[in-house]
Amino acid sequence: MTKTSTAMPLPVIIFDWDDTLLDAGQLLSQTQAQAIDDILKEKVLYPFSASWQAPSQEMLFQHAGHRFKEKILPRIMPQVDCENPTHQQWMDDTYLRFKKYYQQAQKKLFPGVVDMLKALKQAGYTLCIASNKSRDLLEDELRATSIEGLFTHVMAGDDSVLNKNVKPAPNMINQIQAEFMPDTLFVMVGDRPYDVQAARASKAKSQTHTIGILTKKSFTLDADIEITEAAHITDQLISTLVHKKTHA
Repeated sequence: MTKTSTAMPLPVIIFDWDDTLLDAGQLLSQTQAQAIDDILKEKVLYPFSASWQAPSQEMLFQHAGHRFKEKILPRIMPQVDCENPTHQQWMDDTYLRFKKYYQQAQKKLFPGVVDMLKALKQAGYTLCIASNKSRDLLEDELRATSIEGLFTHVMAGDDSVLNKNVKPAPNMINQIQAEFMPDTLFVMVGDRPYDVQAARASKAKSQTHTIGILTKKSFTLDADIEITEAAHITDQLISTLVHKKTHA
């Protein structure tokens, strides 16, 4: 008599990108600071900003992972009036300068990430990405690191379907989850509190587990499992997480 397998289907793994797989935090804050320093020298083009002070790179780093033009600039530059067309032009120009500097910089994945992703893929896991980063930058980096073929679904922060609702809003997690059967299990992997918050606010939250990457000691992630590097994720770790949550 043939036994019927009762093995639980493998969960879908959704990865954040910056500072989870890509070593980007310092580079992002460095090029953002470079762009702001650059544009604040434009006294003739933007005379209203003549007295504005540039934020430190450390201040920018605290906001890493959020969208630069929409979220970070208004928070760190309180003088900016988002309803003022000339201020909006200043923000657009700042973003373009940041983008130029950032695209010129060399990017690298954290050590061991490629081997980890390939091992999970070979084990049968479906891999996805949910990142607040703009799609053009994200796709450039996926191509540059030669791992774009490992992911079946990629959501970026400026995808129109999100209507600007990026993490910690659950919209991009919901979009990915909607592509799978209703009883599918998910694992969200991220390094910021809003990665965990988005997963736990998603429509399939009861089927969504979280892994926190503790690269920022100042953050409390409160994930189901917390590790120091994404490269440490294994089939066994995911199985332990799912079993632990399922039988809690």
